[in-house]
Amino acid sequence: MAIHSPSKKLNIKTQDSGFFEGFNRFVVLTSLALIALVVIWILSDIERSGMTLSAIKDWSYANLNGYYTYAIAFYIVVCLTVILWPSFGRTKLGVDPNGRPEFSNFSWFSMIFGAGIGIGVLTYSAAEPLWHLASNPETIMSKDLIVTALTNNGIRLPEGADVFAVYQEQIAANTIAPVEGVVMPRSEEALTAAYRYSFLHWGLSAWATYSLVGICLAFFSYARGLPLTMRSALNPLFGKHLEGKLGDIIDISAVIATIFGISQTIGVGLSTFASGLYSITGAEWLVTSAVSPEPTTGALLLSLFIVMCLSTASALSGVGRGVKWLSNINMVLSILLLAFFLIFGATMFALEMLGKGIFNYIINLPAMMFTVWDPNTELGGWQTSWSIFYWAWWIAFAPFVGMFLARISKNRTIREFGLIGIVAPSLTLFIWFSLIGGTGIDLELSGIAGGQIFDSGVTAQLFEIIGFMLQPTMAIAVSVMVVVLLLTYLVTSADSAILVVNIINAAGEIKVKDRTKHILIWIVALTAVIAALLLAGGLNAITSAMIIAAIPFSFIIILMAISLLKALILNSMRAKK
Repeated sequence: MAIHSPSKKLNIKTQDSGFFEGFNRFVVLTSLALIALVVIWILSDIERSGMTLSAIKDWSYANLNGYYTYAIAFYIVVCLTVILWPSFGRTKLGVDPNGRPEFSNFSWFSMIFGAGIGIGVLTYSAAEPLWHLASNPETIMSKDLIVTALTNNGIRLPEGADVFAVYQEQIAANTIAPVEGVVMPRSEEALTAAYRYSFLHWGLSAWATYSLVGICLAFFSYARGLPLTMRSALNPLFGKHLEGKLGDIIDISAVIATIFGISQTIGVGLSTFASGLYSITGAEWLVTSAVSPEPTTGALLLSLFIVMCLSTASALSGVGRGVKWLSNINMVLSILLLAFFLIFGATMFALEMLGKGIFNYIINLPAMMFTVWDPNTELGGWQTSWSIFYWAWWIAFAPFVGMFLARISKNRTIREFGLIGIVAPSLTLFIWFSLIGGTGIDLELSGIAGGQIFDSGVTAQLFEIIGFMLQPTMAIAVSVMVVVLLLTYLVTSADSAILVVNIINAAGEIKVKDRTKHILIWIVALTAVIAALLLAGGLNAITSAMIIAAIPFSFIIILMAISLLKALILNSMRAKK
């Protein structure tokens, strides 16, 4: 069978002059129209639109659990295959054998981490281990064991009773024997599962998804000479058809997913930012109540205004200046924050959790990745609230992060891309979760926090931990550093997303020098989307919109994976001839 040379040309129509010079007018206008329709629909009836978004999210949770689970598992398998297969991994993402990367390893990793996950880790590194300590699949399955034991001993469980409380009462009264395999919530026995599932969500699942998209784009752009845009990654499957409306639809899907994916990330960051401001200033208008301090809509909108103003300035300066320098700054601040917890936190406990967590994560990864529970059960409810939520988030975030990783990774090899783009960020996140979350858990299990950290909102738990660790003045100083760090992550993510959207709209390369108007248009569009969704239901509405936007792009990533495998296999066959 003849092995044809790969196509190295894809003509994507862009305007030669006028307002849309250098951009694909159809992709830009269609994407903006769809986003405008969503914003108008939300603002026309905020209450009803919020309910509709929530209903669609519930439907996806009830019907797409298996699809999301197997899709993420597929991304991981394909990504690891192209990295570890010798001939695939050696492939250089560039045509010049002597070509050197544009950025140093430190700046490269800083930009990967800052754009990819920095915002979420500041919130969830404290909150997620604490939440999983109270509820995870092992504690949920323990309920069934307890109910069976109580029933076998003729003990009727009162309606609405706390199963674990009744169990402990019966043990204390010697009416039943301890049940083997029971894991009590908020106990030392639940620690291993808490970290295993935290690592599941923030490890390979996220970074393999991002890197798969990034490797596809970098390979077809830098090694094949195609435009750096989403449609190029499907060239081996659809060829010249991508020059028309099929390619436009793929790019539009990527733009929409990017806008709603970054909206979710910024929404989480805004909530944590507002919680930090409340922790520092004590201003009551920033939160709904002092008892359970959740950020008010006004606080979130003010935070949004601050972030987007700073993002505009950074985006106008370009990736080589604003994004690069902000990424370096937030990496330095991140190291300082980790050093603080390493010195003053529960270091030995955290290191123990890190080692045990990684070991249990690795040996249980296949089972965790391929397990799907019925969404109508408590186990399925946990899976949809945590795992499926994350899988949709990573998919919606993948066009943005993948494109950004490709943009900064020219002349790297696929294996280098994978090792730095997957292993290094995953290990960094595991350290964050162990040091910060472990310190919070230690404060609770030792009785020092008295349940106060457990009872705080997700976005406030990091500041609660700092408050218990330090005297008030020092706690405020460290909280200020966290807020500044979070702000740099928010700005980096927002202006990186705008850069990516404009690259897609410009068919892979922004040829015009003055791109100010297009940056401002997309800053306004992103701000309008986030503001409208905050009004329609806060983070819940943003999450609902993100999950909806992730569905079409999840299919595109599957096609990208197949396309990449086809191209690399043909490359290997040609090399042997």
